Amino acid sequence: MYQDTELKAVKRNAWFQIGLVVLAVLLVFFIIVNAVGLVAGNAFYEEFCIWHTRMGVQRFQPLQAVLDEGIRTKRWQNISIESRLGYTLQGSYLPNPKQTKNTIVFVHGIAASRLMGLWYAPLYWNAGYNVLVYDSRASGESGGNSVTWGFYERYDLDQWIDWVEQNNPGGIIGVHGMSMGAATALMHAEMNETTHKVEFYVADSAYADLSELLIQHIDAAVRLHNPVWVKLLLWYASIAANWQSGFRFQDVSPVQSVQTVTTPILYLHGDADILVPVSMCEQLYAATKGYKEKKIFPNDAHAMAYFKHQAEYRQQILNFVANHSNK
Repeated sequence: MYQDTELKAVKRNAWFQIGLVVLAVLLVFFIIVNAVGLVAGNAFYEEFCIWHTRMGVQRFQPLQAVLDEGIRTKRWQNISIESRLGYTLQGSYLPNPKQTKNTIVFVHGIAASRLMGLWYAPLYWNAGYNVLVYDSRASGESGGNSVTWGFYERYDLDQWIDWVEQNNPGGIIGVHGMSMGAATALMHAEMNETTHKVEFYVADSAYADLSELLIQHIDAAVRLHNPVWVKLLLWYASIAANWQSGFRFQDVSPVQSVQTVTTPILYLHGDADILVPVSMCEQLYAATKGYKEKKIFPNDAHAMAYFKHQAEYRQQILNFVANHSNK
């Protein structure tokens, strides 16, 4: 009897020790997997939100001479404002040659700057508007430690709208956004429901949901057609984004924002867009609560409709703006 009890105690002790070893192995495995995930997620976050954001801006440099000339000879002016989020934002105000209080705020896309807006300024001058262009956070000459793909950018846009309202009281304010700028505009439109400072939005090549867009691109790049691991990578990347910049990729969802928006929105998109599929424009249009218009341009790549179908693009905007300039 004594030996049986002793044997059982030895077995219990052995199983206990085996259990500890298994738990230790699982713990080490858990730590290693999460460490690798966090390293990979942080690398993705930095590439996507920091390093990549200023690449390719050289293509806009020829427009710098245009801006400089306007500052010297056309009453254009450079402006700085302090973001409530703790950095300086740089912009330029391009008044219409004919005096008006109406103003368009142009919001550029990723890896771009306010110089992009100079291509579109004549369109809005013809519509009777001044034009405000600015560098979004972590872009161009503006401060900020990272691009957040619309999450914080919408609050900076709101401050520029306040600037316009203060400098042109009583005027109509419209917003024209390109790609990331369009997503920023749509997320701001949700905020605008409480103030109604903006009369209309033009959203060119906007994505409907950032996480969904990233899953599509990463999955297509590796061709595994299994989004589970991609979602896991984005989960770790969102942890890194939240830790370093206070936002998560899944929080950037213009398609959720527009469900409450009543301000008129014009959607523009190219049906050959491989960066932001035209299906996302369809998602946004279907989800929009208020007045909406949509124009899909055949055979146009991402944000290229203005250049490939310029006359049609201009007329679409001029008609839309004219219909909502009766304040």
